[in-house]
Amino acid sequence: MSNASKEYTRLPGKKKNFLIGYYSLWLGYDHLLYIFSRFGIEDYKRFYFKDIQAVITRKTATGKIQNLILSIFCILFSLMALYLKGGWSIFNWSMAGLMAIFLMINWLRGPTCVSHLQTAVQTEKLYSLYRLKTAKKVMNRLRLIIEHEQGKLAREDIIEKGVKAPTLKISPEHTKMPYLPTGQDGMKVHKILFAILIFDGLVTYLDFFYNHVAITLFGTTISMAACVLVIMALVRQHGINLKSSIRMITWTAFVYLCINMFIGYIYYFVVIFRNPKMSHNQWELIKAMSQMSPWDSSMMMGVYIFSICSSLIIGLSGLIISRRG
Repeated sequence: MSNASKEYTRLPGKKKNFLIGYYSLWLGYDHLLYIFSRFGIEDYKRFYFKDIQAVITRKTATGKIQNLILSIFCILFSLMALYLKGGWSIFNWSMAGLMAIFLMINWLRGPTCVSHLQTAVQTEKLYSLYRLKTAKKVMNRLRLIIEHEQGKLAREDIIEKGVKAPTLKISPEHTKMPYLPTGQDGMKVHKILFAILIFDGLVTYLDFFYNHVAITLFGTTISMAACVLVIMALVRQHGINLKSSIRMITWTAFVYLCINMFIGYIYYFVVIFRNPKMSHNQWELIKAMSQMSPWDSSMMMGVYIFSICSSLIIGLSGLIISRRG
């Protein structure tokens, strides 16, 4: 777009795709240019002002969910920082501060939304207009241009004369169903989440029979990765046309991971209560946790079985459903 900077003006809003690429919207002389850029490759879609029938924006709850999740993490890290001492306290305070910064930035950016551009033959989701403030700015600007191109219809004409739907002559190549946004792009996060859950179940199964500090550390890392991925999956599935079964199993994964995290915190505090001297030596504390076996008590056995079964069932079910479409 650098060579066409004089011909096109970039409109507010920029949406990064998962891992690679981003969406942007550009204003041309007689059309809108919608671009998806990734690694030097760009996909273009043009929408001429005379063909645009509507730009629809719908407010979503994604921003509120993001704020709620960030607030929960901020509180959890703060509570851990107040209880622990030494290096772990500093780490938890740092994480709480980081969550607070993300929360403030997300709150200042305002509510989220889903925007679609509609013509006679297609409906295109405008990923770059996902914040309500940005969408309003762009729509106010486009309204003046489209009214200048198509003409403005007075309210009196609508009330007194009514508006007849224009007769459209559709060519054979346009007889296909109009494009509707699908969840194929968002499914990448879900598939990775379900794969991680399966891997987490296998690691827990290994820890069931063989206790080692390396397995404990590795399992903790996998669980943290699953927590991050389930949040990303819940955020991305808003405004995307996904099967209800995928949505349900993703929320089930979120509930399971919250329960698993809560049990992990209780487990952590029990070890500290039994070994108060280890509260100042985090490495010794981790080693003590890794040496606890599910064969020590029926409660530990139940927790392990619950974790293994839940991870494998949710992960396998999610992968099977997502692969079917």
